[in-house]
Amino acid sequence: MSSKRVVDALDTTDKDFVHWKMRFKAAAGAFEQGKFKDARDLMFRALNQAETLEDKSFAVPASNLAIAILSMEQNKVDEAKSYFDTGLRGANLRPDDAGRELYAAGLRYLAMWQERNGTLDEAESRLRESVGILEKLPNSDTQLAYSLSDLSFILVRNGNISEAQKTVRKAMQLLTDTVGKDQPQYDFAKMIFEVCLNQNDEKSLMDMFELSASKLQYKMGSKYPNLVRALNAYAAALKERGLTEELDDAKENFSALMRAS
Repeated sequence: MSSKRVVDALDTTDKDFVHWKMRFKAAAGAFEQGKFKDARDLMFRALNQAETLEDKSFAVPASNLAIAILSMEQNKVDEAKSYFDTGLRGANLRPDDAGRELYAAGLRYLAMWQERNGTLDEAESRLRESVGILEKLPNSDTQLAYSLSDLSFILVRNGNISEAQKTVRKAMQLLTDTVGKDQPQYDFAKMIFEVCLNQNDEKSLMDMFELSASKLQYKMGSKYPNLVRALNAYAAALKERGLTEELDDAKENFSALMRAS
């Protein structure tokens, strides 16, 4: 069975590790709901606990990477990069499948940090590296689907629509087989797929994207990270094309459009 969260890759009956995992998942759940302060508090507790575990070579880098993601969402740019470096370095020291999957997942989030800081080519390289690792691992289909989905998003932003469409098709199939079509990760991938399908019809592209974004905002709320991410990219594209009226409409329609200028 493919693990839904990267921390599920390490199978152990150690009670302390199971307790740490529960705390980690609680923090992840708070993060997905946009409760970043609660998530941060929980994750720092998880990091402190991770230092005491028998499997700390897995739990400590996993906690560091999670804190990096939270720092990124709170616009703590330098802090996030520091925790990414520490977490990836630790994960890369663990040669088993759980360590490799953790490292690949960390690369996916580092790519998101690079995307936000305007280095899309570097983000694409990190995601290709992540996909390459996960394709060789057993039972990593969920994490592979996430990395493929993010890669397709970056490919769209880099103008490589043809490869993006092929990549997101693979992601959608894997997501269907693992987490299911009712999950927000599938909605995000479907949003990318619709952009690819309507690349030559600007009006249809905008209509389909905004419909998908509305559904995702209704399902997950205005602070869902992938929604904010997609809408900021959308706003940037409208701004680049000089579509100021459409940009103003998008800002009015989507409270998730928080960081776009």
